[in-house]
Amino acid sequence: MNRKFLTDYNSLKKLKFMNKWIEEWKDELIIFLNEKDEIKIFSSICPHFGGEIKYDDKKKLLKCSWHDWKFCPKTGVCLSYPIKGKLNPYDFDINPNDLKEYTYDLLNKNIYVIKNE
Repeated sequence: MNRKFLTDYNSLKKLKFMNKWIEEWKDELIIFLNEKDEIKIFSSICPHFGGEIKYDDKKKLLKCSWHDWKFCPKTGVCLSYPIKGKLNPYDFDINPNDLKEYTYDLLNKNIYVIKNE
């Protein structure tokens, strides 16, 4: 198990979402609180052209900041186009996929992302 600190819960609650690059994993993550205040973490690299994914708190959607592709905040499935599978952040030109979801630990109000290997 490979665990990385992302943020503390109170900061996330205040910001609504944040993006963070994890160098070791070569992936940028988006962490946000959904409408039920559940923590969700996905890859924030859009499978279309690699744009950054943001969380639209008003519409409760994940959206690409470049081309406005929309993704389900529960599953990471693309809602704009019928793509399948899990995100491969560097293979989006040939075979785009859904956003990769990560698991997390909440320890003493600190949020840690986990990469299961």
